[in-house]
Amino acid sequence: MPRPKLHSDDTILAAAQKVLLTKGPSSFTLSDVAHEVGISRAALIQRFTDKKTLHFKVMERSTQEVRDYFAGAPKETGLGPLWAMLTDLIDGMGAGDDFAGYLLLEWNDVVDAELNRLARERNGMVLAAIRERLPDGPHHPDMAASLIQSVIQGASMQWLIAKQGPLNTFVIDQTRRVLTVLYPAHHFD
Repeated sequence: MPRPKLHSDDTILAAAQKVLLTKGPSSFTLSDVAHEVGISRAALIQRFTDKKTLHFKVMERSTQEVRDYFAGAPKETGLGPLWAMLTDLIDGMGAGDDFAGYLLLEWNDVVDAELNRLARERNGMVLAAIRERLPDGPHHPDMAASLIQSVIQGASMQWLIAKQGPLNTFVIDQTRRVLTVLYPAHHFD
């Protein structure tokens, strides 16, 4: 009879994500994750095979979290609902304490085909959610959504280079600026 699992896969993947963000994808080890969870390296290998598989499963879990978020998010159209969704998403970035770790994960999303597929899916979900909430006119929804998403991603990189307050506050301010240019009659609080 197999031994019962003391830690769920989700618990292990959450710990692995924490280690990935701290050490980076190339520097983390299965021993680091096993230590973080409180299991043996052998038990981790038995469940996730190797470092690459564990990394993929972490990013697959992250992608599922994005799917779940948008599945449960209100679908109203308009600048108010758009702003509410954007501020909620951006607040989820937090103050930026571990943002450099996310940047390292992004690099792997560029160079690994399977991770890139997941990253493109996450990126596409965000873009579609912005587009779905945009009001009719005065801008083409595809162009406006792409611009808004570009500002969010670009502001994140700006903040990483020259930190000005918490990450989420900086990105919200930059997003407010672009929305004010696109929709000057609306006030974004």
